[in-house]
Amino acid sequence: MCKINTHAQTKHEIGLINDNDLYVSFYLDKYYTNGLELFYKQATNTGYNFFDKKIRQFTLGQNIYNPQDSDVTKVAFQERPYAGYLYANYSEHLINSKNILSLGLTLGVTNTKSGAEWAQNFIHTFYNIDPSEGWKTQVKEKYAVGVLANYTRNILYKESLPISISWTNKAKLNTVFTNISSGIAIRFNFLKTVLAPISNSTFFGTALQYGDEKWIKESYFGIKSFATYQIKDDTVTGELDKNPTQKEFHLEPWTWQNDFGFYWNSKHINFSYHIIYCTRNVKEMRTKITRYGSLQFSYKF
Repeated sequence: MCKINTHAQTKHEIGLINDNDLYVSFYLDKYYTNGLELFYKQATNTGYNFFDKKIRQFTLGQNIYNPQDSDVTKVAFQERPYAGYLYANYSEHLINSKNILSLGLTLGVTNTKSGAEWAQNFIHTFYNIDPSEGWKTQVKEKYAVGVLANYTRNILYKESLPISISWTNKAKLNTVFTNISSGIAIRFNFLKTVLAPISNSTFFGTALQYGDEKWIKESYFGIKSFATYQIKDDTVTGELDKNPTQKEFHLEPWTWQNDFGFYWNSKHINFSYHIIYCTRNVKEMRTKITRYGSLQFSYKF
C-alpha cells in the first residue's frame, strides 16, 4: 500500500526548474545553454464529473541559446544563432487516476527584451569570463502568442509493481514555436517505496492534494523518452540582427529526447535531478547528440 500521511494535505506549490549544461560538464556551454522556470500551482475542484481534481499553474521562464561556443562573433561560423526567449504561461491540468489533460495559453518575446544576453553575461562574471560579443547577431525581436496542450494516459500501474508506464503527448502552437511530441514515461522503484498513481505524483507534476487525497511519500528513478516533430522555431530560423553573409539555419524536422531523472519528496519538499540527452535540432550543428542537466525544486503548503 502507498505510504500516506493523513495530516499532510497540500494544495499549493511554488518551485523552480533550472536547466544548464554545466550540471553535466564544466566544459559545456553551447546550444541550449540555460533555462530558468518559476511556477506556482494550486489544486482545486474541477467541476467536471470525469476528472477528480484540477491544478491551475502560472509559469514564468527564460531560455538561452548560443552556438557551439558562448562567443562566436561571425554568423558564418555559428552552428546555431544566439537567441533568448522570455515567456509566461497559464495552464489548467484536469486529472483522474488514468488521465491528465492540460490546456494553456502562452505569451513570449525574443531578442533583448528576453534578458538572455544580460543573464548569460551575468552568470559568466562568476566564472571570470568576458562578456560575449556574439549577441550582437542574435535573433530579432518577435512576440509569441499561442496555446499549449498536453495529454498523458496511464498504460501500466499497480501499487504492487516496481514499474509504471504512461503514454505522454505534448503540443505547442505559437508564433515563435510550433511542435508536437509523443513518447513514454517510465518510473522504476528500487528504494523500497511504492509508486504513486499518476494523479498524485511528482513525476507528472500532480503531487498536490484535493478532497480526500493524502500526501504520498515518493523516491524513484524515471525516464521520459519522446520524439518531437518541429514545425517552427524562430530561435533557429528567425531573422538576425546582423547577418552580412545572409547565412540561413535549418530545423531538423524530427528530434528525440531522453530524460533520466531521480525524484524524491518529503511532506513539503519536492526535488529531482535530471540528465537529458537530445538529438540535434538544427541541421548546421556538427554535434549529433547534446546533453544538459536539470535541477528541479519546489515547496508545497
